[in-house]
Amino acid sequence: MRNMERTILPLDERLKMAAKSQATSPEAAAKLVQQLYGIHTAYLFCGSANCDIMEGLTGEFWECLENNLLHYGGFCHSFRLAIEYDNNYFAAISSGASLEEVFNPYRPAWGVRANNALVLLGLLLLDHAKGGMKYRNIYYCTRMTLKQYLDALVDLSFQEDGTQDEDRAESFWIWRESFLKDKDGAWSLKEALADILRRYIAAWQEFNHLDHILRCMGALSCYLEQEETGRTLPKEDERIRRFREALCRYGTDLEGWELVETDKRYLDPCGYYFSLACEYPEDVPDPGSKDVAPGTLRSQIFLSERDYSPKVLRKLAEKLPFQDLRELLEKSISEKQLASAMRKINIAVTDLYMLFVEPYLRMGEYHYERHLE
Repeated sequence: MRNMERTILPLDERLKMAAKSQATSPEAAAKLVQQLYGIHTAYLFCGSANCDIMEGLTGEFWECLENNLLHYGGFCHSFRLAIEYDNNYFAAISSGASLEEVFNPYRPAWGVRANNALVLLGLLLLDHAKGGMKYRNIYYCTRMTLKQYLDALVDLSFQEDGTQDEDRAESFWIWRESFLKDKDGAWSLKEALADILRRYIAAWQEFNHLDHILRCMGALSCYLEQEETGRTLPKEDERIRRFREALCRYGTDLEGWELVETDKRYLDPCGYYFSLACEYPEDVPDPGSKDVAPGTLRSQIFLSERDYSPKVLRKLAEKLPFQDLRELLEKSISEKQLASAMRKINIAVTDLYMLFVEPYLRMGEYHYERHLE
């Protein structure tokens, strides 16, 4: 009875908290987390387009999850499997790679597919938290503060046989303290999600800027090849051929744009693509903005499969027969900036995993064991 008096607030206080998107008590927050755990996975997607993208990233693991896939807690296991399968560290170790390749600071720690799947999950949950999706129950599950949510996760997760798993609890607590160090525990979950995705996007833009330049180079190479085939240009020289071969080895998806139709007598194709490469678009929407409609970002902010190692990019730049583009690419290659950006990407994706995947894996083990009893 004493505990009930301590946790249940007066009605007017509970109404104020509800108006601020807060759970009215720790018990209410725990119930919301449990509700999210059991929500049907289909309601998370609210549309075939989102489901198709996620299936492309983690779908190969769905069959082995069988009926567990039907609720959010079970669906979280597809992320665990994707990380185990896609982890660059273990894959590199098993293939006998060098230490330099194993500890490559320019690649996502958990692999590209797992990285992108977690970003998509964050975007989906943010759309629900903003109240922009058709299914409202996930929106209600996010109506609590960041600290209320974290406290509920500690109470409900990391348990085995009904007792606290000390190692897992300590690991989560260490991450929790680090995560809250520069954040306001009174933030709503919506604000916390938007903050994580903003940090991710800011770091991702370093690599997207490089991709933009590389796609312009690919489009120029494609144009020159087409012109050579049509005999409208002098026979291709050896420098351009070597550059195209190097570009094909680096990536097969670098033809970003086709040449704008105009009077070719007044057109310098190299100058055109150089100008295009300099015009990097920086208008990525703020994920937390009310003006951003559900589904706006999705695969637009995925990390590509490219190798962003400065050594690899500089070798590619050496093959460029066009001085302006070569200098632009070399100027964009910075070991310090790229390593820092990838570190920030890994932190943001880890935060998403620790907030919305890892605790639900532990909850699943606990509930499954209790069910067997």
